[in-house]
Amino acid sequence: MLWVYGLVIDLGSDANFVPLNDADNWLHLGLGLGMIALGVATTRSRTTTA
Repeated sequence: MLWVYGLVIDLGSDANFVPLNDADNWLHLGLGLGMIALGVATTRSRTTTA
């Protein structure tokens, strides 16, 4: 969500109450994608036996 926020607002305006810059935007994108990938990779599949 911080990545989208960083893309939408003007980084030099008063709306930038979270101190973000371009490097922070890329960092938040990478962290978000990494967390999603780890969540998918570590999810166990459930098998049921009858």
